[in-house]
Amino acid sequence: MNSRKLTLVALWLLMLTGCSSERLRQGMYEGFRVRNDLQTTPAEKVGRPESPDYGEYERLRTQQR
Repeated sequence: MNSRKLTLVALWLLMLTGCSSERLRQGMYEGFRVRNDLQTTPAEKVGRPESPDYGEYERLRTQQR
């Protein structure tokens, strides 16, 4: 049981350090963006602007600071 907890803690720490990398953040953002776009019905998309890609998102985010 202790080895399982240790393994989970190690995986959690690896995930935390990996989340700081730019490519992983970009991949997660794009994955959520595509998932949300696929789950939205065409009727819900009417009148709503398309969600920005990661580059546009980062540009908008840095402008707001």
